[in-house]
Amino acid sequence: MKPLKLISSIILVVCLAACEPLVTFKEPQPAGKDNLLEFPKRLQGQYLSLADSSTLFISDKLIQRVYDVEQKIHPSELDSHTKLSGDTLFNLTINSSEIIKRDGDSLITHIHYVDTLFLMDYDNVARKFKGYYFINKRFDKDSWEVKKIELSKGQLVVSSISTKEDIENLTAITESTQDTVAPFKFTATKKQFKEFVKNNGFSESETFIKQK
Repeated sequence: MKPLKLISSIILVVCLAACEPLVTFKEPQPAGKDNLLEFPKRLQGQYLSLADSSTLFISDKLIQRVYDVEQKIHPSELDSHTKLSGDTLFNLTINSSEIIKRDGDSLITHIHYVDTLFLMDYDNVARKFKGYYFINKRFDKDSWEVKKIELSKGQLVVSSISTKEDIENLTAITESTQDTVAPFKFTATKKQFKEFVKNNGFSESETFIKQK
């Protein structure tokens, strides 16, 4: 895949992924636990993704992911999502533009994209349970998307419910009838949610290394 096309594809996937989760819960999880007022100091910091070298920033109430990449490419490598006009490169996917530098026949382009993953408020709830942190984002009036965060020995693992096995696991534990189309909505007690986590739920994960 062409370099610039790869970056554009990453950003496009990020934008699409933020639209609709695969699984939601009727209420924030774990049920019955108090909401955190802020993330603890030990969790706050800067983390580097092992997957794509993006940076994850966690402050007292905010989680952001920053993509910051500089690439040298030839004009022939530009894809249909980008357009070059003079010394300005237009990204048609996210409606942005930037001034580029030239190095002989090559272009030096810089991609900077900030994705706000979580901002603690009425529609973004964080809870702690059994050594894990769970961030709940309201999807609609009565459903929430949930992700699990674990920090151990400088490694931060962010996990989501994204596989067929996770859905089958939840369906069995909650003894619910599975929806026919996504997002699949579940109602889980604290005990059922604990069992799901213990049974290797949240199987889709990404690892980040703490930088500071």
